[in-house]
Amino acid sequence: MNEKSFVVIVDSMADFRIGYENPNLVIVETPVTIGGEDFTFKAPDEFYARQKQVFSERDPRKRDPIKTAAPNVGRLIEEMRKILETGKDAIYVSTASTLSSAFMSGRTAVNIINEDDEFKNKAIVIDGLSMSALTALLVEQALKTCDTTQEFLYNIFSRRNDTEHFFSIYDWNAFRDSGRIPKPILRFANLMNYKPLMRFDFDQSGYRTAICEEKARDMSIILRKAVQRMKCTICPEDYVCKIIHACNPNDAAMLYSEIRSIMPDVEIDFEPKLDRMGNATGVHLGYSAVGFGFMRKTGIYENAEYHRIHQKIEESAYGYGKNFV
Repeated sequence: MNEKSFVVIVDSMADFRIGYENPNLVIVETPVTIGGEDFTFKAPDEFYARQKQVFSERDPRKRDPIKTAAPNVGRLIEEMRKILETGKDAIYVSTASTLSSAFMSGRTAVNIINEDDEFKNKAIVIDGLSMSALTALLVEQALKTCDTTQEFLYNIFSRRNDTEHFFSIYDWNAFRDSGRIPKPILRFANLMNYKPLMRFDFDQSGYRTAICEEKARDMSIILRKAVQRMKCTICPEDYVCKIIHACNPNDAAMLYSEIRSIMPDVEIDFEPKLDRMGNATGVHLGYSAVGFGFMRKTGIYENAEYHRIHQKIEESAYGYGKNFV
């Protein structure tokens, strides 16, 4: 491995394989609590067991709140300074700003560090535009091929619009707690026993968010449709996908079989016991979540072009933007 001029920081909503290590990667924890009890560093199985117990309580008004928060600014500054003192650049790739306030925490940390002339412009924050396995996939691939800060930045800027993540659930409680889906819709979905096919896409305003494309009562139908979408959109130069689950190995195994059946040549990065959604992701999606991420063909979705308008200021600050894909 070549010596790199940078170290990457991600928050723990980036779900790398359990045990994954890279000397050029630092993971900063995203705080997670249930009823005030700290679950930030507890094993996923322990967190999801407690979450499932909370979900089983019938009256949501009496349930222990399950919460997460953005990474602590002071913690980010601490890790950035450790990196900068070694002479390397510190690059924070945050969870999508439309899904979390992590990017704003990163921006605050960078602004404070930039007040020190010794480290001015050596700390960088990037909106990763994704979460979970997608952030892990994006950063892992860039770490494999990039040695300089500029190479890494250009790689992320040129590919972050082309990440794709399909996922589904069978317990809607996490969405009810987050308040992201209206309660009448949640009650109807639970009553009808619907499973959603969801993905991160760009809305008509050009911002990336979670969108429910379809729904069905049979999880196998949902997963098959997702894989068929992948077959049409996966990038031929990055013919690999990452499967991930919260505490739902059975549906993850079914997803693996669907991909292998429909796309026998694709490289599937999946180990059921290790490819898990961490506690921070689990707060938003719940213990029943299962999904997969991959790199899609450039320019598949027109709304991504609208989002690039909002990205130009961020990208041009680091010298990127003359040749938008």
